[in-house]
Amino acid sequence: MVNDCRPYCAAGRFRPYPVKVTLSAPEPWPDRPGTTRFTQIRLTFPEAAPTPMPRDVTYKLVY
Repeated sequence: MVNDCRPYCAAGRFRPYPVKVTLSAPEPWPDRPGTTRFTQIRLTFPEAAPTPMPRDVTYKLVY
């Protein structure tokens, strides 16, 4: 759900956007032996993406 902020955010409506979430690039977690963490997240919108987001975007996860 994303607020369309029209005409401004307090008066905007929340709209649904289907999204596929993929976590990748697992790495060992420092100071936690035997624990793995994902370091990237990819968001893929199969239909329209909320403005101004692209339909396919990858972010680095920082800890």
